[in-house]
Amino acid sequence: MDARDGTLKHLDKIAHEIIDDWYERSKENYVTQEDSLQLGVEPEVKRFHRKGNHRVKFARRKELDVTYGLGAYSTDGMLMIEASVNNKSAGFDYDLFVEKLKAYYWGSRHEKPWTDPEFDHFSYADLVHFDPRMSHSVSLDIRKDKADIIRLGFALNPSHRERLMKRRGLLFDLIENYCLAPLKRIYAESYREL
Repeated sequence: MDARDGTLKHLDKIAHEIIDDWYERSKENYVTQEDSLQLGVEPEVKRFHRKGNHRVKFARRKELDVTYGLGAYSTDGMLMIEASVNNKSAGFDYDLFVEKLKAYYWGSRHEKPWTDPEFDHFSYADLVHFDPRMSHSVSLDIRKDKADIIRLGFALNPSHRERLMKRRGLLFDLIENYCLAPLKRIYAESYREL
């Protein structure tokens, strides 16, 4: 199964669902776009969907302004999962942030969290390639007068691609809990240290 056979579409759909699930879990704690019309205030949580890129934005005046993204794309025959965060905070220490990413991903790459007997002997590193160093699998796009974007790129291992596509729940868990959740946690920790 390759990108032309719907694999990329399958990954994109999972990314879309992960962002929707996160939005649904979060919206009771924030003013949504629907609420903002009734309350006459700016929304505090929004979601955006485009093919290959799904985002959720959290914004509270003088307290929080961050957008997380999740998507899928194909490059040089490899299927990629991309998790990202937009940073507007002045003085954000990108070097320290990348060091925290490296510490987490180097430390967890050999974990085998699966209970599925077909996968329980595979580690995260067996299923996706991620090198948590700047300019390897981590990129920083600094944009004047806009938010900077930190992107993490995870390459699905081609030798396990077909097997992963048949295990939707496991693939969902891999993307949400390995590709996105650590980025959210590490960014939030770094943001609070400002």
